[in-house]
Amino acid sequence: MIKSKLSDRNFIIANAQVEGRAIIYCNDGFCELSGYSRADLMQRPCSCDFLQGKETNPEGIRQILNALETGEETQVEITYYRKDGKHDVVSNYICSPLQLSH
Repeated sequence: MIKSKLSDRNFIIANAQVEGRAIIYCNDGFCELSGYSRADLMQRPCSCDFLQGKETNPEGIRQILNALETGEETQVEITYYRKDGKHDVVSNYICSPLQLSH
């Protein structure tokens, strides 16, 4: 069930326990959306600052950074730029961090 819901989404997974919240996984859809290979994306910050450009709204950036800092869920419409420089408005949904028990 979860797999079928995620198959039509472009997403990354990050490690919230390291500085910069490094990307540790991205699906094929996110690679296609961003124009970056999986290898290019690994260990980059999950704030996706490398996808920001001149038309990226500073308020959207602030909302994303705040959600990452506080762990609160949020959804932000933001303009991101592909590796080739083309841009598109995407809906960026940030979910709260998962707590793994040992």
